[in-house]
Amino acid sequence: MRRNRDKTWYNRRMGSKKIKQNRGKKTARLGGILTRFVFAAVLAALGFSWPYLLAGRAAWIETYYSGTAYQLIRRAISLVTALVPFSIAELALYSLSIGIPVLLLYRILQLILQKADWKRLARTIASVLLAGAIVLNLFYITWGFNYFREPLAQRMGLVLLSRPVDELEAFVLKTAEEARETRATLREDERGVFSPAESKSAILEDLPEAYAALAKKYPKFEPDPTRAKMILWSRGLSWQGIAGIYIGLTAEPNINADQPPLLLYQAAAHEMAHQTGIAGENEAEFTAYLACLQSSDPSVRYSGLMNALILAGNALYQSDASRYLAAAETYGEAIWRDLEDYDAYWSAFDGEVRESADKRNDAYLKHNAQESGVRSYGESVDLMLAFYAKYGKNG
Repeated sequence: MRRNRDKTWYNRRMGSKKIKQNRGKKTARLGGILTRFVFAAVLAALGFSWPYLLAGRAAWIETYYSGTAYQLIRRAISLVTALVPFSIAELALYSLSIGIPVLLLYRILQLILQKADWKRLARTIASVLLAGAIVLNLFYITWGFNYFREPLAQRMGLVLLSRPVDELEAFVLKTAEEARETRATLREDERGVFSPAESKSAILEDLPEAYAALAKKYPKFEPDPTRAKMILWSRGLSWQGIAGIYIGLTAEPNINADQPPLLLYQAAAHEMAHQTGIAGENEAEFTAYLACLQSSDPSVRYSGLMNALILAGNALYQSDASRYLAAAETYGEAIWRDLEDYDAYWSAFDGEVRESADKRNDAYLKHNAQESGVRSYGESVDLMLAFYAKYGKNG
């Protein structure tokens, strides 16, 4: 029988080869981690740079994005997301808010218990940052570029200028009269507060028809936003002072269904305006106002009128408090009951959480070319006055 020869030399050679292979794998893994961090940094820098890169390119955005590519993007996405009645964006947010911290905690525990080295934790962090940077850029691609399009006033031929107080007062009185007449036809609850007989979902179903009517009358508006979806945990939005939110990644207008009905339908129309490509808050408020007036549902018309009355009333108060107080006398008791109920609801959520959310929203708007920040909502009154200056009472 032949004996095997000593294989010590062979084992040494193979051991050395394996060490080199392991070193190569570790180097490759480290290189992969560093690559992810680099890509994340580059994409994040690009994402935060879009407002500067697109400044002054309104005509280009209008021609090649807002009026063309964006409409195809949002219709393609909403074709899928509109099939389900709940907000996909909301569920995705909850999943990520829970999933990411849990994953990171798991990786940290693995490191502490020495069941994995630091590279696995680093790779996970790099992947999360890379995904976040990708989402940031997708936000602009799927909707955010609309912030830099041509102003709606320019597209509609409206002249924005400093108008006399008489004109603002006339608008407040006119809107108050229309709101009062509409309010007289609406249902009240036992407290005497506006409370539609129809369900919230039924009324929201009718809002797309209002946009179709608006676009038929004024072709500058898009006719086909999808129905706004009611957020499941709407109370969470209330704590942050949010009445609605549009998510371009899923092309979903989302509405805080916990708020009183007074401005709920106007808020839904506002988020639907965002879906059509109107990004500016003042422009979305103005568009929602016009859309609500086109609705066949008096509850929706009343909601739109009341939001306009609040905004215009605030502007009149700042310009001439005595004229505002005189105009407010024409509102009627029913409207004041609705306003007091609405104010009482939102006052319950005053606090640090809401203040922090307001600051974040203000910074977000200013970063995206909305110089007035959260004050831009009130600037919709300028558009309303310019609209009636051009189209008159029959506008």
